Amino acid sequence: MKYHFLFVILLSVLFGCSSLKKVVEPPKVKLQEIHITKLSALNADLEIILSVKNPNSINFDVKNLKYALDINDKTVTSGTMKEKVLVKGKETTMVSVPLRVLYKDIFSSVLMLLQKDGVPYLVKGSVEVGPFTIPFDDKGNLRSGDL
Repeated sequence: MKYHFLFVILLSVLFGCSSLKKVVEPPKVKLQEIHITKLSALNADLEIILSVKNPNSINFDVKNLKYALDINDKTVTSGTMKEKVLVKGKETTMVSVPLRVLYKDIFSSVLMLLQKDGVPYLVKGSVEVGPFTIPFDDKGNLRSGDL
């Protein structure tokens, strides 16, 4: 009888988590800005600003933000930001992600960056929010004036 009760509780917890995923809407992640923060002889340190919009009424922590930055269809940097960031319910929070790009990885794209149309970029990754892992991606053209 004792095990039967534990089994019922376990099923309730499992179905409760499944139901939670249907009720909670995933946040929207979008690239807002890219800034150069430091230049050296071999690389550039950048800061990308992501907006994380929480459409739910509950707060959550963004953690283990995994990202990759592709420029001109080539991955030039990737990593994981481990710091937690609180995103309040029904609000948009800006998340700053520092990253480093080696010049040798973007050399062919520099000329395209100076042209009128710029160079295509793709920021992709995922964030952990409670029991969820939420993928995101945003693409566009990066122009020299954007930096």
